[in-house]
Amino acid sequence: MTQNNNLTATDFWRYSTGVYRAPQAEALCLRLQDTAGVNVNMLLMLCWCLDHQKIVVLKQWQILKAAIAHSEEGLQKHRLHRKAAKAPSHPDHDNYGRLKEQELALESEQQAELVSAYNNMTVEESDITGINVSIVAFIHAYQLRNNEAAIDDIRALLKLALSE
Repeated sequence: MTQNNNLTATDFWRYSTGVYRAPQAEALCLRLQDTAGVNVNMLLMLCWCLDHQKIVVLKQWQILKAAIAHSEEGLQKHRLHRKAAKAPSHPDHDNYGRLKEQELALESEQQAELVSAYNNMTVEESDITGINVSIVAFIHAYQLRNNEAAIDDIRALLKLALSE
């Protein structure tokens, strides 16, 4: 069944923070981000799609990646600065908490961009929770087909997200 989308940025943020709070979810997301170059918001979108039986194909994942490419560049720069500021000798060390809050705001803005792009697509629905081609398409979108560790981490994250 084909369906138009009406996901809101607020609902997606609420869903994402719920998944991210699950034990080990943060570690899995950050490892995929740091070792495989996977965008955490895209990972959370994958979780949401499976949880809501939405099928996102490869071309659509590529469109979603392109929709957040600009904000991803800014987020990565900010994240590097925040991580550097964690060191006591860094000039911005006293502002680390503020930098972390700014990063969360940037993540939220990126999610809004992602939701907007998603809502402009027509997606299919699956009648089986957690099983659909979105996973394979996502793996291909991030060129992870030969990265067993990343695939295992995605599998573990999805298991956590879908058990909530």
